[in-house]
Amino acid sequence: SDLVFLMKTNSRSPFDVCIVGSGLYGSTLACILAKHGLRTLILEPGRHPRFSLGEALLPQSAIWPFMLSERYGIPEIGHLSHADRIVDHVTPSCGLKHSIGFAHHTEDQPLTANRIQQLVPPHLPFYSESHLYREEVDHFMVKAAVEYGAELHEDCAVEAVEFKDDGVSISTPLGEFQSQYYVDASGRGSKLVESLGLRGNAPEAEHHSRAIFAHVKGLRPMDEIMASPSQGRRLHDGTFHHMFEGGWMWVIPFDNFDRSTSKLASVGLMLDPRIHPERDGVDAETEFHEIVARFPDMAKHMEGIQTVRPFVGTGRLQYAASTSVGDRFLLSPSTYGFVDALYSNGLVHTFESVHFAAHHLLSAFGAMEGDVARGDLSQEAFAAVDGLHRRQWAGADQMITGAYQAMGSSDTWHAWTQYWLAQVLFGDLWLQRACFKFFASGNVAEFDAFLKEERPGADAPLSVEKQALLDDLCALMKAGSADVANQMFARIRQESWLPRHVFDWGNPQAHNVDFSRPEVVGPLLEWGFTASPEALRQGLFDFPMPPAMA
Repeated sequence: SDLVFLMKTNSRSPFDVCIVGSGLYGSTLACILAKHGLRTLILEPGRHPRFSLGEALLPQSAIWPFMLSERYGIPEIGHLSHADRIVDHVTPSCGLKHSIGFAHHTEDQPLTANRIQQLVPPHLPFYSESHLYREEVDHFMVKAAVEYGAELHEDCAVEAVEFKDDGVSISTPLGEFQSQYYVDASGRGSKLVESLGLRGNAPEAEHHSRAIFAHVKGLRPMDEIMASPSQGRRLHDGTFHHMFEGGWMWVIPFDNFDRSTSKLASVGLMLDPRIHPERDGVDAETEFHEIVARFPDMAKHMEGIQTVRPFVGTGRLQYAASTSVGDRFLLSPSTYGFVDALYSNGLVHTFESVHFAAHHLLSAFGAMEGDVARGDLSQEAFAAVDGLHRRQWAGADQMITGAYQAMGSSDTWHAWTQYWLAQVLFGDLWLQRACFKFFASGNVAEFDAFLKEERPGADAPLSVEKQALLDDLCALMKAGSADVANQMFARIRQESWLPRHVFDWGNPQAHNVDFSRPEVVGPLLEWGFTASPEALRQGLFDFPMPPAMA
C-alpha cells in the first residue's frame, strides 16, 4: 500500500528510533543506538539470511568499521575491519582482498600484459580488506543489534507512516508501532520516498549504467590465464576488473583465503545502456555470456563457471532524492541515491553516514554530547547528514562518469587509473592519520573531527588540487582530442605533490605498485614527514608513528 502522511497530535512513542531495513547500514546504526540506550526498533520486509550486493571492501571501507567500533564501543562492528576477525567471529565464507586489479580489453583481441594494472595497498595491522559474503555478514550484524537491545521484526513491510507533532506512527502487518524518529534504510524502492515525492526535483545523474550479476562456482583464477604483474600478489587474491568500452565486469572471489570455506565468487557486468542497450527477449545469463564472448580472455576467465545464484539483469540503476532528511526522518545513502558499483564506494558511503547519523541521533536524544540540541529532531538539525549524502552522490557521479569515458581506450584508462590511485592513496592516509592519532592519545574523539567536514576528506590537504586535477582530466576527455591520453599523462605530471620516487605518476610505463612492501611504503612515509609539500607535512603527516611501524 502507498504510505499516507498526516499531521496529528497526542501519540505515545515507546521507541526512540525506528529503522526500516536491516542491511549493513540499518543494523550497524541500530547496534550503536541500542548500545547507547536508545529504544531501537528494526523493521525488515524480508528475512535473514538474504542476498545483498556490496561485497568488496577498500582500505577506507575497512578502516571505517575499526573507527566506528572504537568510537562507539562495539567490537562486532570492528570485526568487519579485518579478514581474520571476520573468520573468527562472523563467518568463514568471506574472501581476501590483497589488491585491486584492472585489465582493459578490446573486442576480438587477446589481452596483453601492458593492459593490466595491479595496485596493492599498504599493510597495516589494525585493518585488512575482505570480500564480504553479505548474506552472512548482514545476518551477523542484525543479530548483534538485537543482542544490544534493538527489537527486530522480520517479514514486516511498512504499510503506512504518519508523522505527528510528537512522534511517528508506523503501520505494519504486525500492528502499529510508535517512534520518535524514522530512519529509512530500505533502498531504492522506499515507499517513504515515493509517497513524499522525493524523487521529483532530484538531481539527475550524468552517468548511465545497468547491471547483470550472479554468484557462481568453478571460477578459474585469472592468474591461470594471464601472468600476474610482479607485485608478489596473485590477481585472484583481490578484486579484479575487466574493463572495455562502455562497461566493466567485477570478479570477487570468496574462496581466495586459506581460512575460507567458500567455493563461490560474485561476478557482474556494469553496462552503459547507450552503448550496450537492453535486448528484448534475451535472458540475463544468455546476455552475460554473449557479451563476455566478445573478449577472448574474459571468456577464458568465465569458462566453466556454474551458476549458484541465478543471473539477474536490471534497467538503469541511477537515482537520487531531493533531500535525505526531513522533520523526524532521514534516509540512508542507498535510499537517497545510487550511481554505480565501480570503485566499491557504497560501503564507504554507508559507514561515513552511520558515523554522522549516530552522532546526530545520540546528541538529539541526550545520549552523547554533540552538535544537535536535545529534543531537536528537525530537518535543520540534521542538515549535515543531507549535505554528506549529496556530496557522496555528486562525487561518485563525476568520478564514475569520467571513468566510463576513460574506458574507451586502454591508454586513457591507464592514465585515469593513475589519477584514481593518487586520490585514493591520499584519501586512505587521511583516515589512517586519525587512527594513528587515536593510538597515541587513546581518545576516541579523534574520530569526531570528520564530523566537522562536509564530507570526510573535504578538509584534507590538497583536496582542492585533487578536485582541479579531476576536473581537468574530465574536460580533456570530453574535448575528444586524438591525443587525449598523452594530454592526461602530461596533466598528471604537472602535480608536484605526487611522490614519484614510489610510483611514477604521469609515466605511461608505470602500471603496477605494491605499497605493502617496506621498500615502497618506507620511502613514502619518509617523504611525507620530511620532503612533501608543507601543507602535507603540517596537515596530513602530522601524526606519531606507532612504535611497531616506526
